[in-house]
Formats: sequence, C-alpha cells, structure tokens
Amino acid sequence: MNNIRQFSSKEDIQEQACLWVSRLDRELSEDEKAQLDEWLAESPNHRKALMEAANLWDDMSVLNELSGLFPHHQNKTETKAHKRHKRVVTQARMSVAAAFLVMAIAVAVVVDRIWLEEPDVVAHVSEKIETGIGEQRNLVLADGSTLLLNTNSRVTVDFSDDVRNIVLLKGEAHFEVAHDTTRPFTVTAGNNTVTAVGTAFNMQYVDDNAFELVVTDGKVLVKDRFSAFSSNQSLFSKAPVEGEGLLMFAGEKATVKGDVDARESLSQNDIDDDLAWQQGMIVFKGERLEAVLAEIGRYTQVHFQISDESLKSRRVAGYFKVGDIDGLLAALKNSFNIEYEKVSDTSIQLSVSRG
Repeated sequence: MNNIRQFSSKEDIQEQACLWVSRLDRELSEDEKAQLDEWLAESPNHRKALMEAANLWDDMSVLNELSGLFPHHQNKTETKAHKRHKRVVTQARMSVAAAFLVMAIAVAVVVDRIWLEEPDVVAHVSEKIETGIGEQRNLVLADGSTLLLNTNSRVTVDFSDDVRNIVLLKGEAHFEVAHDTTRPFTVTAGNNTVTAVGTAFNMQYVDDNAFELVVTDGKVLVKDRFSAFSSNQSLFSKAPVEGEGLLMFAGEKATVKGDVDARESLSQNDIDDDLAWQQGMIVFKGERLEAVLAEIGRYTQVHFQISDESLKSRRVAGYFKVGDIDGLLAALKNSFNIEYEKVSDTSIQLSVSRG
C-alpha cells in the first residue's frame, strides 16, 4: 500500500521529498522503490526536490543510493557531498530541521541515548531490567528471545521450566520471541496479558493501565490477567477458543485496557513509523505540538513550556532524527518564527515570534 500522498504545491513537494529521503536512509523495500520511481516520473520538480533534500540530509548512504537512481548526477552529487561534509555539523543539523517541514513546525527529538554495540545477555532467569531517561538497552534473554527496552522503561523477567513471564511496569519494549511451544511467552501490563510462542510485538504504556500493542510477526493472544481461564489453546489453533481471549495477528495494532479498542490493520510503512524509535528516529503525522513535546519529554530531561495557546494546536508531521537542542531551537526561531527562552538548564519556554 502506498501511503505517500500526492502533493502539488512547492511546499508539499518539498515535504514529500524529505519523507522519501528519510526512507532511503533506513533502506527502501521493493514496493517502496517502485513507488519512488513512479513519483519521480510524475514531474521534474519531484526529482529536483529529492536531490535538494538529500543534500540537506547530508548522509553519504542516501547520496550513494540516489547516485544509482541518477547515474549522470553521480560525480556532481559526490562533489557536493564532500563539500558539505566539511561544513560545521550544527549548520547541517539546522538545515535538516528547517527542511523537514514547511506545513508545520520542525521539531527534532532531543535524546541522550545509550546504544550498546553488542546486546547484553541476561544471565539470570529472574531479574529486573530498566532504562533511564534517554537510555535504550538491547538484551538477549535466557531462552534466546530478544528484548529492546526504550527510554525510561522497566520490566521484570521470570523464567522457569514451565513458563516465560515478563511484566512491563512502565515505558515501552519490543520483544522477538524464541519459538518454544512448551513454554508460552507472556507479558503482563496493566490489566492484561499478551502471550506468544514465537513472534514479535511492541508494547507501550499510554496511561497507568492501558498500553498500545503492535504485532510485527506471528500472532499473540490478548487476555484479561485476572481471568480464571488459563489455557493458551488459541495460539495453536486457527480460531480463538470461546472466552479465552482475542487473537491479534502480524500487521495489527490496538490500544488495550481490559478490552481491545480501535483495532486496526497497518501497512509496513505504518509499522516502520511506529518502530522508528529503534533506529533513533520518531515519526509525527500531524499531532498537536503539545502532544509532540510530551513524546519528546520521554527522551530528555529538558522540559518545554508553551506560552502561547495558539502554538499548542500547531500540527507537526515528519520524520525526525536525533538532534542537539541548540540546533533545534535555532531552527525553530530562524525558520518558523518561534521564539525560545531558556528558563533554566532543564526548562525552555516557546512562544510565537512578535517580530
């Protein structure tokens, strides 16, 4: 499914070009490559905008990818790329932030993340694991399953010969479950459990008892944690057992709070957007600035205050890399007329420029 919208104005073409560049950065699927070819064939303006956005992105992997699409521009592209890599890094970041959005505000995610070169191995079958604000941890569990824990999150792991139990206490985690039909893998969060045998899924708390569930591979069984019915027969059959719970399959997303609400099917692009945090990116699709800043707050000790009510409802959309806060603030001021004041080391106030 192609969820790239068709735009006509110069600003919309620039925005769409930035979306394509961000996808090139994390590598295109075969379907996406075909979609990009179609978009480029529609207008010479699309091609021009894509090259401009790629140069602003300043990433050699993206420029090399484009050199394959535009071989007669290869030498020119490489020369420009080398020149741009000699520029000051903060200028490049500001350019990226400014180029990302014309229809809304460019807000970069400010993160002090800790990426591990190699996964940790959980040596114990019973353990509490947590991350601080801005930290992420990639772990291999005792059964061979993998756990990627996002910022400010906490889980407990309790494995035995019969069960594999994890409790998500707060935050967000992605699980890739090692197949073992004799020991279903169960994650408890709020009032529900999510059980799998060999699959992959993502869970994120949205309030004290509700969590967002995205199934990326296989199937999972969502149940009430207090249910007396303890069988997992549905995991091994084609249909749920009456009263046992709800099966969710790869490509499905829902909010779970006792019941499963707003269940929806996702395209691969949608799934990639939801899991972009694993690549150090966050995707916004027209959320209010107030909600965007709340999401950013998960990753940094810095708090943003909005002094103008009109700014709270400003819509934000785009793909954003991790950036430094000074570059972010400079881009907001210079490109989008949003003033800032550093109230303290951890507090920044945003307001509409009166100039």
